Amino acid sequence: MKPFPFLIAALALTLNAQDAKPAADLKPTLEVGKAAAAAAEAPKADQKFFAQVWTATSPQEFVNFQQRIRILSQQVEEFKRSQLFLENALTTPEREARSHEIAAKQAKLQADNEAMGKLYGGFSILRPYQLVPTKILFLTPLSNDEFTKVSAAKDFKPESVLSVEDKKFLVRDTIAGAVEVETFSVLLKQIAETKTQLQQLVDLQPKLKTDEDKKKAEEAVKATQERVNKLSEEFKKSRGFDYPSENGTIPAEAKLFVQITEAEKAQLEKANAKPEEKKADAPKTEEKAK
Repeated sequence: MKPFPFLIAALALTLNAQDAKPAADLKPTLEVGKAAAAAAEAPKADQKFFAQVWTATSPQEFVNFQQRIRILSQQVEEFKRSQLFLENALTTPEREARSHEIAAKQAKLQADNEAMGKLYGGFSILRPYQLVPTKILFLTPLSNDEFTKVSAAKDFKPESVLSVEDKKFLVRDTIAGAVEVETFSVLLKQIAETKTQLQQLVDLQPKLKTDEDKKKAEEAVKATQERVNKLSEEFKKSRGFDYPSENGTIPAEAKLFVQITEAEKAQLEKANAKPEEKKADAPKTEEKAK
């Protein structure tokens, strides 16, 4: 999963910032600001603030969100193409027809964006966002025969098999906690990248001509294989089983954050302030009123 922000203004849409659901109207229990975002393992960036607006509590909810985002991204791409066609229009009737087409696509995109906001606590494609997994499932694919065998076992548990888009996977492990998820994901990436490097070196060997190059390649293969073995052993030690050749992960829980302005952050912090904090600010407010 790689989240991608949409900057609609850059696409010359007439949608404006007022069309986006203001952060002050989001859920009153939002975690906001740099401190709160860090506590929730939200993305960090200088002078940027994020508010949590929604939480996926199952793999299916995560998949549904990704599918809706994919549809919106396709609409954005279609809008961009329509703009290019408009710029290249040669006749007035052609320009008018393409202008009507763009207006229709813009209206559809705006309506779908608003629908997303209602489903996901104020999410808007007008704002950068990030989806941060806090629990993931480690999976291995199951063929039909393998599924039949697994499901026929006396100790079979339905939750041990996950179906995603007509494909079945065996849930081998569950990793919970933002830090744990990040650590596990880094290890998986290291294993995958090192295995790829090893294969590239092996494929390169037959193409080498000189003894010196062959020797260097042999040494590189040996060192890379040792690295693969070390990482695989680290995986087995931490998870209790060998690293499977075919595998994947899917979030079982994930927090959705949208970027907010500093002014919106201040409004949310004021709205979410504890009673004693509000009382402490009261004298200052009264003094200003005088």
